[in-house]
Amino acid sequence: MSPRARACRYNATMVHRSMSKSQFVYYDADCRFCASLARWLSKADILNQITWTPYQSLDRPPSGLSWEDLERSAYLVDESNDRRWEGFHAFRMLTVRLPLLFPLAPLFWFPGASVIGAAVYRRVARNRHRIFGCGVPATVRRDGEERP
Repeated sequence: MSPRARACRYNATMVHRSMSKSQFVYYDADCRFCASLARWLSKADILNQITWTPYQSLDRPPSGLSWEDLERSAYLVDESNDRRWEGFHAFRMLTVRLPLLFPLAPLFWFPGASVIGAAVYRRVARNRHRIFGCGVPATVRRDGEERP
């Protein structure tokens, strides 16, 4: 193995080890489309940087979010700097955090893309149970307590 190849392998290993899993994606597992997309995106997470979590598995919403927020949209939460991105903006951030999605970044970050993307995301998210034949959103948490 050449010195350059060894250095690249070493750097990739160190980057992987140094990343803490402080990033979480919360999604709706009752929606087949959402769950399939999360499964596909988790496979694109080749550096294993993100914890992919169906919000239905939580005992309580993450800090700064409510059950209504989680039922309405997917969220990317970075606990290391207490930042969160909702819906389209979460997916847009994933294009610069997941190397396999880098080729999509220019499309998601093109001027004006956030206006169109956010509107399309909201419309699809609001109608996902009708469009994709997903289950009805759960109103009771796993611990038996009713969600507001």
